[in-house]
Amino acid sequence: MGKVTDNALAILISSRITEIMNQTGLSLNGLASFTGLTAGPLRSHYNKTLTITVEHVAKICRPFSISLADFFNPKITLAIDMDSLPDLHIFKETISAQEQNLLLKQKIDPANEAVNEDLRRQRELIAYVVYASDYFSEPRTLEQMVDDFKENYNINFSTERIYSLLRKYVGREVLQRKPLPRPKCKGSISRRPFLYFKSVDETQQL
Repeated sequence: MGKVTDNALAILISSRITEIMNQTGLSLNGLASFTGLTAGPLRSHYNKTLTITVEHVAKICRPFSISLADFFNPKITLAIDMDSLPDLHIFKETISAQEQNLLLKQKIDPANEAVNEDLRRQRELIAYVVYASDYFSEPRTLEQMVDDFKENYNINFSTERIYSLLRKYVGREVLQRKPLPRPKCKGSISRRPFLYFKSVDETQQL
């Protein structure tokens, strides 16, 4: 078979591809996959930058029951009977499911994973120092904890983050706290400053 090289035919072919895409709801990549063509050349045919063989035109027409005569006749508007194309519906559902899975994977940003890992390490460290160490045998301020955890464990906290993590231990009465006079509290804390500590009896049980 020869190649369609006439400029008018190239324009017609690009127009036909657009018609098929509009009626089927397929993208260029989807149309290429469904018709068994390679996406790159099909895109070039669509952009009128590459000539096309009649064999390729036949591949485009065949799945949609379009005759070559109708495809090449600029006076005819293509009409695709979507109800008679069950394979197309299955294909589109499969592609949609794959795209949804891809979107879900893309939402798991490596940067977010790193943040989640840091938060997990913070939670585990607080649990350790509360239950398995004598760290709170002496009263500690939030600012002291920030400095200690950075120096001893190389884990960065904000005072607000530690405050949030310690609330449940105070609520369970594992830790006690008492207000710290504001003049003794360095830095700016959005909440009332406290000293956190364990009772003597609890400390002796460690």
